[in-house]
Amino acid sequence: MREKKQNNDILTLGQIRQMEVIDIAEGKRLGFISDLVFDEDITKIEEIIIPPESGFLSLFKRKDEIHIKWNQIKVIGVDIILVDTGKQKSNEELINDEENEGEIY
Repeated sequence: MREKKQNNDILTLGQIRQMEVIDIAEGKRLGFISDLVFDEDITKIEEIIIPPESGFLSLFKRKDEIHIKWNQIKVIGVDIILVDTGKQKSNEELINDEENEGEIY
C-alpha cells in the first residue's frame, strides 16, 4: 500500500473550516469560519467570516457576523488561526484618552 503524500502548503476549505479562530489582540476565541470572501477575480481571499456566538437562532442575522480581513491573519497553525483584530479607537476615544492622561481612576 502506498502512503498518500501530503503537501503542507495546501489547505482545503474543509480543513480551514475546522480551525478555531483566536484574536490575539483581545485573547479571545472568536469561533470557526463559516464563509470566505474572495476578490473580484476569485484569485485571493479578502476576508473570513465567523458567525455570531449565539448559534442557531442567529443564523439569519448577518449583522452579528465577524468579518476579518485577510491581512489581519497572523498565523495559520495546524488546528487554529491566530488573528489580530487590533480594535482601533475612534478619534473621540483618542481625544478623551489625551484629556484624561495622568488621571488615576
